[in-house]
Amino acid sequence: MHGRRRELVREPTVDEKAQAKQRVEKYCLLNTQVMTLRAQKKYTEEALAATKRLLELNTELHTVWNYRREIFGHLDEWRDAEKKQALLEQELEFLLEIIMKNIKSYWMWNHRTWALCQLPSPSWDGELRLVAKLLAVDARNFHGWDYRRFVVARIREASDDAAAVDRSEFLFTTEQINRDCANHSAWHNRSKLLPAILSELSEEKRQEVIDKEVDLILNAIYTDPDDQNAWLYHEWLLDVQTTAEAKRALLRNKVSAIREFLELEEDSKRPLIELVDAFVAMDDLQPGLVSDAEKKECFAVLAKLRSIDAYHVGKYADTEAMLRKRWAAGV
Repeated sequence: MHGRRRELVREPTVDEKAQAKQRVEKYCLLNTQVMTLRAQKKYTEEALAATKRLLELNTELHTVWNYRREIFGHLDEWRDAEKKQALLEQELEFLLEIIMKNIKSYWMWNHRTWALCQLPSPSWDGELRLVAKLLAVDARNFHGWDYRRFVVARIREASDDAAAVDRSEFLFTTEQINRDCANHSAWHNRSKLLPAILSELSEEKRQEVIDKEVDLILNAIYTDPDDQNAWLYHEWLLDVQTTAEAKRALLRNKVSAIREFLELEEDSKRPLIELVDAFVAMDDLQPGLVSDAEKKECFAVLAKLRSIDAYHVGKYADTEAMLRKRWAAGV
């Protein structure tokens, strides 16, 4: 999981090698048995039990997950809503055991999604509580975030107040970002929610929300200026502005904030790069928006970048050449 050190691997003992060999032999035998059952089109309780034993050993066998779904469709219980509910609830319990062993299994999450969609009476609120607990353990796990979006979408569909669901989920992303501003999945989820929230607001309220987003971004930047997530979110926030005036204001705000930060850490590379990008974006938005003094400032920043980041000297030189050609008015 994120933030955990990889443990050093030691040479296994003779006994451990013998045990590992036995496990491999057992696994190969069980795998052959399950594949034979599938080839014979056996859709029985015994076949279901065999797939469970195999998946407990290896969660990445997508063919076995597919076979398991085929078996469910042929069982007598599948035709009775009450029995089908009980059967799938047992399946969810089994999947919870798998999650604890391998939270990053694509096929397991795919199967859980299928099982929830097949349930006659699914508990989407229960699933939301479950994924919240999982993200409390591994807050950046993108499988968990992807599944959370799936669950929230189902809750939203069933709700009489979809906007309230969006606001609640938006608040959840705020909590996660405040816990860890480098949580890319939280920023990404926020970008999916914000447009719907803004569409419900007046222009005045919309600006208040944008201002709060800028404060959140600045807080993240001051916490870790080298982390890309807050910078990327600011770039996205700029793209969703509906007027040139709003974009200008956001870019001016970015320039001012970076200048303040550089007073504290004048050689911080990422803010220096972002300052150059802001000047370029301002010029792209409206030629002449960047003053002569700011053009000189931009070239001075590029010179500093060349001195502190030798690996990308060519890139900074190309950027300066491009800007001098664009700003050929004797700067």
